[in-house]
Amino acid sequence: KGVKTSVSESLPMGCGSSHVSQTDLFNLKLSKEIHAYAKTIDKKKRMARRNSLQAMCLAFPRVRKGFEKLRQGYLSLEDKKANGIEFEILKKAEIFVGMEEQLLLSYINESDVDENKVIDFREYVLTLTFIFFLHPEMREKYDQRLVAAFNIVTNAWCTFDSTGHGWISRKKAMAIINGESTKTTHGTIFTEERFNEMDWDRNGEVSFKEFFLAFLEWSGVEQQQEVDD
Repeated sequence: KGVKTSVSESLPMGCGSSHVSQTDLFNLKLSKEIHAYAKTIDKKKRMARRNSLQAMCLAFPRVRKGFEKLRQGYLSLEDKKANGIEFEILKKAEIFVGMEEQLLLSYINESDVDENKVIDFREYVLTLTFIFFLHPEMREKYDQRLVAAFNIVTNAWCTFDSTGHGWISRKKAMAIINGESTKTTHGTIFTEERFNEMDWDRNGEVSFKEFFLAFLEWSGVEQQQEVDD
């Protein structure tokens, strides 16, 4: 199958075109940009990692190190009593200078997974992830180790969403997982249980946001900063 041309055809199962949510439309746009970004990644790097769960698992430490580069910026804005960053504080962060305020707030709202109007560390990373993929002009502000982490995430997403559908179906995920787990024990981290962890609404489809937050957890990116030994 090729990339879907109809919005209603691209939506998760059970979502008719008359009930398209802003979140679904946002996910479609985001996934399209991720696939476009994948084409810009160095061909050798892309081919070396695509379609390999083993490579994804081995890359987890680099993903963790990359996203931990955002920790200092987060802590400088965090309200410890609130266990996160309030919207009004976050939108004034230096890294967002030059962005249109209402657009930025829409990304922050989309990142507020628990809808408590406070952004925790993983939600902060998610906000910056949206901006990285949707605003190429902002990428020069990102540390190269962070860009490397985004490249790994990109390859992982495009492995599961190889057709550009915008969601990962249970059937497609299980086919990849079962095929890979016969080749290497590394593939066993991606089990049906892992798929269920991603599929919050149990509709059999996983959006990029669901996938990304699970990927952070698997990579060992903690909500709270770890104390060094």
